[in-house]
Amino acid sequence: MTEIPKKDDIIELKIEDIGAEGVGIGKYEGEFVVFVPGTVPGDTVKARIKKRKKKFAESTLVEIIEPSEKRTIPRCEYFDDCNGCKMQNIDYSFQLEIKRQTVKNAFERIGGFKDIEIPPVLGSEDIYFYRNKLEFSFSNSRWLTKEDMENEHADKDFALGYHIPGFIEKILDIRACYLQSELTNRILNNTRDFFKSRNLSVYSTRSHEGYLRFLTVRRSIATNELMVNLITHTRDNELIAEYSKMISEEIPEVTTLVNSISTTKAQVALADDFDVIFGKGYIEEIIGGCKYKITPNSFFQTNSKQCERLFETVKEFGDFKKDENILDLYCGSGAISLYISGLVKNVHGVELSNESIDMANVNAGINEISNCTFEAKDVKDSLESLINAADSPSTAARFDAFILDPPRSGIHPKAAEYILTYLPGRIIYVSCNPGTQARDLALLAEEYEITRIQPVDMFPHTFHIENVVRLDLKPDSGLLPTE
Repeated sequence: MTEIPKKDDIIELKIEDIGAEGVGIGKYEGEFVVFVPGTVPGDTVKARIKKRKKKFAESTLVEIIEPSEKRTIPRCEYFDDCNGCKMQNIDYSFQLEIKRQTVKNAFERIGGFKDIEIPPVLGSEDIYFYRNKLEFSFSNSRWLTKEDMENEHADKDFALGYHIPGFIEKILDIRACYLQSELTNRILNNTRDFFKSRNLSVYSTRSHEGYLRFLTVRRSIATNELMVNLITHTRDNELIAEYSKMISEEIPEVTTLVNSISTTKAQVALADDFDVIFGKGYIEEIIGGCKYKITPNSFFQTNSKQCERLFETVKEFGDFKKDENILDLYCGSGAISLYISGLVKNVHGVELSNESIDMANVNAGINEISNCTFEAKDVKDSLESLINAADSPSTAARFDAFILDPPRSGIHPKAAEYILTYLPGRIIYVSCNPGTQARDLALLAEEYEITRIQPVDMFPHTFHIENVVRLDLKPDSGLLPTE
């Protein structure tokens, strides 16, 4: 029997797999599982045991003896510190295979589905500069990199960048990010230099004081419109006028500037109260011929090009007909509803957020679409009402298909129960979390079978993956809906 390594032992092993959040997995002497952060399948490494359990151990990387052929050199200088693009050291084609395997593992281990076939992931044309939205945080507590620690003149008291996991107020000061555009980097750096030179205070949740909170940049791939949203704790009209002048002169590509005021202690880059400093206060994106108005608080898929591929997959899987009524649950601002509206008789969207529903109606108006209706309601409550209305057929049209696009937490068990009561002929389930999707599909498997699956990579260099599944009522259900 293999002797289990002890704490602080240095061992040599081959990395065979990769787990959650990019942690490499090897087996010591072919048996005992060891997790090694910062490694890639195919690496041969030396690792120091940090924490030992009965069946596995956690470790730290000591040395890469022989690098994997799947390993690449990260483009970003902040790779070791930033928690964003944790797969940037892995060849992109292999990233897609890892994500495909992630979906397969979820369906088999969580959903209990046997011999499930997962097709190749639809990869992103752009693996850098693909996001249409980025959020940066201000902080007076800068995270120091190794280079910063060696620089005695490094400023420890001001940062504009990304959060360090596990450290609430620590921010990694970013000068260049490859997720959105070079223009964004100019906005980021000019904004930092502008406010730092004026010795402006940064908001603290502890004291509930300070001025600067967040910087959000949103861009449209189709129209090239560019929105800068500076989120502050209080108003300072004179200062914002100076900032506006700087932005207009230094980065004339910015089409609209917004100053949002957030007085909440919650550290989220959202605010209901905002002033449009110049421009129209929003940008427009075009996906598949549909225009979408994007305001400072709008939710919208962050990869516009892949968003169209995702919507096309929904359209293809749906096989929608001109005489059909479709129920779009968790519809957000109505993006999918509007995208498929020309293929069907009617679409009814349901979403809890009043703001999202307001935006869905605005987008329907912009596109002169009249066969989409939207309802601000909890999905499970809406489904319950639908079940009750089914007892009076004259009061409600029968929905031929459901579209589900829930948050990462998946659908409520009660919602699954109502779906199994209503029994639409088919369901198209879009998910950003294969784990909760597999769990939900296991609940629906009582009456439905999986007929198509397609993962879509919306977020290159991360472990996130979108997955689209089509479900059809089982032939032997005996409960097929009547016309």
